Amino acid sequence: MEQIGYVTKLLDNNKCKILVSRISGCKGTCKTCSGCPTPSMYIVMDNLLDVSVGDYVKIGVDSKTVLKYSVFLYGLPILFFVLSILLLNIFFPNLKNIDLIGFSVGILMMTIAFMIVKFIDKKYAHISTKAMFMEQKISKKDLYS
Repeated sequence: MEQIGYVTKLLDNNKCKILVSRISGCKGTCKTCSGCPTPSMYIVMDNLLDVSVGDYVKIGVDSKTVLKYSVFLYGLPILFFVLSILLLNIFFPNLKNIDLIGFSVGILMMTIAFMIVKFIDKKYAHISTKAMFMEQKISKKDLYS
């Protein structure tokens, strides 16, 4: 996964602020819309390529880190959902309306897992930028060719 970023500011400690556009899931190619809006965001990165303000850079992403994060992000709620239903069926097999109760408990546990994921994401959001790195400086003529 690669993106193009625009260096907007040089910071202390050999870091820089880079403007990147978020990647749209649909790519804006469907006939029913004129493209989904893709808001821009700023990221702070180590200035590994000695870039200056106004330069364009190709930003790479460590696939292993993104994959681990995705497994945590999507896997934990599903795990909570399935385990809660299984444990309920193991410990209370003769419960009346076990399917409906199990589904309700599963949804509740999945909601709790989403809250845990949200808390961890806020606390450790700075780690996600470490998965990104500058691959190369891009000249303006390479950008538009």
